[in-house]
Amino acid sequence: MLLKEKTAFYRVCFNSMQVGILVCNKNKKIVLANNPLATIFNYSIDEIHDKYADELFLKKNLFDDFIKNPTNKKYKNSLECIGINKNGQKIILELSFGEMIYENKFYYKALIADITERKKKENELNNINVQLEKEVELRNKELEKVIEKLKISLNKEKELNRLKTNFITLASHEFKTPLSAILSSSELIVKYSDLNNTEKINQHLHKIKTLIHHLNKMIDSLLTLENIESGEITPIYSNVNLNDLILEIIENSKSLLFFKQKVIFDKTCNETVYQDRKILKIIISNILYNAIKYSKEDSDINIFCKNTNDFIELSIRDRGIGIPEQDQPLIFERFFRANNASYLPGTGVGLNIVKGYINLLKGNISFKSTENIGTVFCVRIPKVLKNE
Repeated sequence: MLLKEKTAFYRVCFNSMQVGILVCNKNKKIVLANNPLATIFNYSIDEIHDKYADELFLKKNLFDDFIKNPTNKKYKNSLECIGINKNGQKIILELSFGEMIYENKFYYKALIADITERKKKENELNNINVQLEKEVELRNKELEKVIEKLKISLNKEKELNRLKTNFITLASHEFKTPLSAILSSSELIVKYSDLNNTEKINQHLHKIKTLIHHLNKMIDSLLTLENIESGEITPIYSNVNLNDLILEIIENSKSLLFFKQKVIFDKTCNETVYQDRKILKIIISNILYNAIKYSKEDSDINIFCKNTNDFIELSIRDRGIGIPEQDQPLIFERFFRANNASYLPGTGVGLNIVKGYINLLKGNISFKSTENIGTVFCVRIPKVLKNE
């Protein structure tokens, strides 16, 4: 006998389908069902054949509507509905209806898939998108306030126009790029959700979080600039071990290092000083991260620390692209970026923040740089006595 004539072969095919198959007569009595259908509703195959179609769905007239008008346009596409399994639990289903005739009798079929998990993931993604929209809206409002304060603080038309131009350039590149990446990842998450690819979903969620952190950091930098300018930051002093602080900053920088890059610290500042730990960390981190970003692979970055009776002296040396001589007088200006650094990501505010904080601590910063050879930044901050 040919394979196509064997009933057992058709039964195996029927029960190996990826979706549940239900066939009922005009009285809605189930006359045929496959194993996947029984699994979806948590019944045995014998139990499912004792059921009427209405018993499996929350909406009891679901099949009545189809039997009365099977040519209705709404049945041309899949429908979503709520099913009830053997334990009384609700499950979200996707149905495709069809009509057929056998031995001059009408029968009605439904292809049924359990999409509960998919809908759960879609809801989670929707919640993420709503949160992202709220976060972006909130940050946009904060950004608008910063821009407004900047406009008020600028009393020269020429300076105002220059800052406007620089800020538009900054916003169009540094904000548009991560926002576009966030949108792209959100769309890919929806795609991978349909494919149940959890690994890809997690990768893109991590990417979204990283980009949001990057946007937050840029906006926080702009807010910090304005706070420094308006004098709204007051140092909060505490005991700080310089060695421990620098080692912590180096550890945090490891994820930024290029191939075979190394940060070398001489560890000669094992002394506790009375200073603002947060501000010191921002100053050292900004200079170190710049040294990493503007240095080549397989290069060393050195951190030196020196304690005198009255000062904390720090220097960070790299062997990177250096600062062109004509750009050096402007390197601490807000939004300024050297000509040879324009192809690298950045906002041009890092060194301006560093300079502002050092001024706040009544210190000073200097540097020496040669293009294509490297740069060394030197920071000198006076020590503070507790009784001061």
